Amino acid sequence: MPRTPADPAETLTEAFTRLTASPNVVPLLVDALLVTALGACTLGILFPPLMLGYAGMCLAVLRGETVRVGQSFDGMKRFGAALTLGLLVLGAVLVGALAVGLGSLVAGFVLSFVFFVQADRPELGAFDVATESFRIVRANLLPTLVIWGVGAGLGTLLSATVVGGVAVFAYTSLLTALTYQRARTPSG
Repeated sequence: MPRTPADPAETLTEAFTRLTASPNVVPLLVDALLVTALGACTLGILFPPLMLGYAGMCLAVLRGETVRVGQSFDGMKRFGAALTLGLLVLGAVLVGALAVGLGSLVAGFVLSFVFFVQADRPELGAFDVATESFRIVRANLLPTLVIWGVGAGLGTLLSATVVGGVAVFAYTSLLTALTYQRARTPSG
């Protein structure tokens, strides 16, 4: 049985504290810039493996580990698996777009945790990762809605600048990792 995430306000505060009050703030911000810039410059081809590495960084921060600049490149070690998952997500979003655009949002919403699941459970294939993300979202609708609401709200306010966009990416990624960590089924 999955653990119940703490109340949303406490989760938002903890994610902000972990981002700003740690030696990890610079690596998280620099790698957020690397993931977004290189993902865009390669027409999205490098985004999935870089995001996998970044998800791993966020989970490491939550375990109390110190991360380093460039650690998001660790996702390149699993390039094929990450690209396959990225193509699955892209396919789901494109199929969802056929449903008057709202389907794309639904697909993105239910796949909110895919890179965190893949980073945490490398033995799973792309479809199993997507299924696990869907299970977590279904069991944790309010926390997932909070992530999306905060991401959309902060993105609207701060993404007019590169620094703001990078900060929103780093914070919402850490917030997603924290929500995932609290919602996942304990290993054992």
